[in-house]
Amino acid sequence: MSYSEKIVQLVKENKIETAVELLLEAVEREPDNPLHLVNLGSLLLQHKEYEQAESFFLRALQLDEHMATAHFGLASLHYELGKYKDATRALRACIALNMEDAEVYYLLGMSYIRLKNPLLASPFLQRATELEESVDYLFQYGLTLAQLDHLTEAKKVFKRVLAIEEEHADALYNLAIIYIHEDRYDETVDLLQGTLAINPNHQLAKRALEEFER
Repeated sequence: MSYSEKIVQLVKENKIETAVELLLEAVEREPDNPLHLVNLGSLLLQHKEYEQAESFFLRALQLDEHMATAHFGLASLHYELGKYKDATRALRACIALNMEDAEVYYLLGMSYIRLKNPLLASPFLQRATELEESVDYLFQYGLTLAQLDHLTEAKKVFKRVLAIEEEHADALYNLAIIYIHEDRYDETVDLLQGTLAINPNHQLAKRALEEFER
């Protein structure tokens, strides 16, 4: 079993302390290998040891400022801590270093959403969906398009979500809201009822349906 496989296996078995010890030994053996530092930082980040994780990511970048995975580790840490501007800088560095990964673009889009800038978020969320047709990525992209009043495009995206996950209550609800704008009231009611059939506690769908029934 390789060193990397051992780490993965230990994490799967929830033997975190042993995995950390193994990584620390690797760092001691090869202090100039930034990969060990990034792996250790990533493991500590997963377990919310933020200060230690950050120190290892920064040490990795001191050794290799072009290491995209170290920038991504910092970005993930900043995002978890709500430091969204710092997250955007680190994620843009990942993209500049050709880290063409759906999660990078999604996290960058979400950072701009948190910064209340859906216009900047939109192209990054779109790119995330192009790289990986994830329900989560698609749904957030659809929400962002709807927020920007690009309702025709948002409708297509919500339909893509439903093609993958037929019982996605929030996608049904948001599609219903778009149909209201299109004056498609019968279909709106059907979608709202479908939303509540999936999630009887969907408060937004309940309120919207009550409005129609008055």
